[in-house]
Amino acid sequence: MTTQKFYQLVDIPDFRYDSDCSSINYGYIADDCDTKTVSILDAINHISLSIFSMTEDENINKDQLNKLSCVISDLTELAIATNKISQTASYLAGVKEANNGK
Repeated sequence: MTTQKFYQLVDIPDFRYDSDCSSINYGYIADDCDTKTVSILDAINHISLSIFSMTEDENINKDQLNKLSCVISDLTELAIATNKISQTASYLAGVKEANNGK
């Protein structure tokens, strides 16, 4: 597999296969990443609205528009990564809790 996107590099150690990560608080990681994902999506929304406002002007600065589009693209990759971390951490938190409940 070729790695082309940042979120392809994201991986959380799994306590089931790595004894060094038994102290990881997966629930905290999931909550933290959920918060970061929402913040990133809010930023994307704000930038998108700014672009919309810019397009209503007669003199559109194409360079600024291109830069904002690149920022949106980068933020989107970060949102995908934080969401991926959150989903994995939530799953592992549930598995860890279920295993401790036995």
